[in-house]
Amino acid sequence: MAVSHYQVEGNDPCDWTEWPQAAEPCGRAADSWTRYEDDALLAHRAGANAFRFSVSWSRVEPRRGEFDDRALARYRRLVDRLVAYGLEPVVTLFHYTHPLWFHEKTPWTSTASVLAFSRFAGRVAEALGDAARFWVILNEPLVFLLAGYLEGRIPPGVTDTRTLNSVFDNLLAAHCAAAGEIRVRIPRAAFSVAHNMMGFAPERESNPLDGILARTAHTMYNRGILEAFGTGRWKFLLPPATTIRGQRDELPAWTDAFGINFYSRLHMRCPGRTRLIGDFDYHDRTGHGLTDNGWEIAPETLGGLIDEAAQIDRPLLITENGLADATDRFRPAFLRMHYDQIVKAEARGIPIHGYFHWSLLDNYEWLEGYEPKFGLYSVDRSTMVRSPRPSVEVFRDLGRAFTRSLPLAQTPLQVHVRQ
Repeated sequence: MAVSHYQVEGNDPCDWTEWPQAAEPCGRAADSWTRYEDDALLAHRAGANAFRFSVSWSRVEPRRGEFDDRALARYRRLVDRLVAYGLEPVVTLFHYTHPLWFHEKTPWTSTASVLAFSRFAGRVAEALGDAARFWVILNEPLVFLLAGYLEGRIPPGVTDTRTLNSVFDNLLAAHCAAAGEIRVRIPRAAFSVAHNMMGFAPERESNPLDGILARTAHTMYNRGILEAFGTGRWKFLLPPATTIRGQRDELPAWTDAFGINFYSRLHMRCPGRTRLIGDFDYHDRTGHGLTDNGWEIAPETLGGLIDEAAQIDRPLLITENGLADATDRFRPAFLRMHYDQIVKAEARGIPIHGYFHWSLLDNYEWLEGYEPKFGLYSVDRSTMVRSPRPSVEVFRDLGRAFTRSLPLAQTPLQVHVRQ
């Protein structure tokens, strides 16, 4: 089961707090800062045995160099409760947000960001202790790079291609440095990245330009990150003419597993109706329908992406998978179809070491606000009461089925690693 701090905790003063492009203020979110233990119990009752959450850097280090021991103790209480419920804590350190001081004093364009982030990681590891064995250090670094430094849609709102190489290199250097700080404090810790893998298909199958654009998008968006964490080298093109390249030979050594965040597939058209280089959109080509926010339900795409990710020879996890579906009409079938893709991958000899549903709760979905409903549990925004959707039972049953149908799997579908 998965959540992230800013999307559920509420009242977190960070660089997103007054971001003008947000659909609405985050406010109380799902009020999990005061309800985390209750949420852990909900995950336990849903049959999960792992709980992925993220730590708010802005809560832990509200002023540069000043750490809030009360915030760190709060996360430690959550970890202790997770362990008590038999839920493996899975800690994410970077999930898009930053302290208010960060972009001015230690921005990702500067190598000072690496030291700042690794220092934060070390303090968190000290506080959580060796009960926190598995760490997702960066969540979707490429999404952050493109949205924050190319398109300017999320903080820090930069639109300058000249920054892209340094930002990406510093993010990957920060992954390594943070892992080193954690390993000193927790010798048996293991590290992963979570990458949003997207399917790409030509909008018109007979159009060669659409096909070229789809293949180019796949190489950039999916292969670039895989090669970086698998080999320590990367080189990929951002159309029309920006190349991201670099080398960090130590990166594979600090990557014990690879996490796939998977949601949907985009259809590419070249030339585009609005942009010469090309357009992309969602279409219901599978017949499974579109989610509430218009994304194609394309479970078959996941199988090919698993095959692609397996090439870097790291244990694989599905670190996020879910859909916006307020009425729960698609979610039961969605869960079953994606479960089937995992079973088929296992049959091809690719173990999937865990599955995290996005999300436990309806939450704040960044630029889309509170309209999309991704939760297995709905949240009443006026009372914060959580209510299970019918798909909770499907999630629980699939976890049981996974262990019955796959004798090599020693733990249920929902977990992050096999024990």
